[in-house]
Amino acid sequence: MDRFSEPINLIFVASIGRSGSTLLESMLGAHSEIETTGEVQIWPHEIIQGGVLPVGSGLMIDECPFWIEMKKRLDPLAQPFPQIHHFREKHYAGRTLRLDRIGDLQNRPLPPETHALMMQYARNNYELFAAFANVVADTSGKRPSWLVDASKDAYRLIWLLRSGLFNIKVIQLVKSPRGFVYSVTKQFLDKSVPNHTAKRLYFGARQSLAWSIQNELFHKVAENYLDESTYSLIKYETLAADPYNTFKQVCNLVGVDYEKEAVDSFRDGSPYSMAGNPMRHRSGGIVLDEKWKALLPNSSKQVAQLVTSFNRRRFGYE
Repeated sequence: MDRFSEPINLIFVASIGRSGSTLLESMLGAHSEIETTGEVQIWPHEIIQGGVLPVGSGLMIDECPFWIEMKKRLDPLAQPFPQIHHFREKHYAGRTLRLDRIGDLQNRPLPPETHALMMQYARNNYELFAAFANVVADTSGKRPSWLVDASKDAYRLIWLLRSGLFNIKVIQLVKSPRGFVYSVTKQFLDKSVPNHTAKRLYFGARQSLAWSIQNELFHKVAENYLDESTYSLIKYETLAADPYNTFKQVCNLVGVDYEKEAVDSFRDGSPYSMAGNPMRHRSGGIVLDEKWKALLPNSSKQVAQLVTSFNRRRFGYE
């Protein structure tokens, strides 16, 4: 039997960073049928750099028994090109706009060379997810029915989708553009930072553009390849304000029983998860964070509204 013949069940969290993806991912990982890999496409960078961010357990990757075992079973740096970090040029970032890959999002045949690259990339990731599920089963005694990929990359998503090797459910998580801009520029609210106002406005405009592009890319993927049985759009504000009912909707999409306990114990839901927001290592319950309403200067609010004006209403923001 072809080792790639059985599709792997995969929940893909589609978002730009600072949009609540770690919260959602952790809730999913706390479900008894689901385990999360986190932002797994950065694994090769973690190996190359000798550990940069702690995994969900709080350990660095070269100290974590789980990921030490993963490395024994699968070396992502020994896989054929394109490897799993193909769309993540640096540990902290990959390119938001790839003009040479935009055509891949369209529902039309790929050129033979691109198709071959896509299939090799998908097979590399299939081996990664299969090894992950096996190590989880050996570690916990239970094999997860679903895995979560919180890599948040539209180009990665489309290649995994188009390969046919995965049964994918996509959850697109969006956050108010002004709230997002506050998250990525709040360090420039400190007036002791040189040129703080110019930097706040520049990075605010730049990140607002990234917000629009990234969310538009996911919208195009959903429009061309997904339907209501495989895709859901969720606002961070809804998730944080009403986590139980929102998570119930997520469970319905995935096709697993709703488990209230997964919301209550979300901070325990990602022991093997790669990277993610440091909030996973804190304590406390789920709180809707809208500090931007009081703390983000009006000039930054206006920049965010202007730059995202062409598509923010598509995602429910006036």
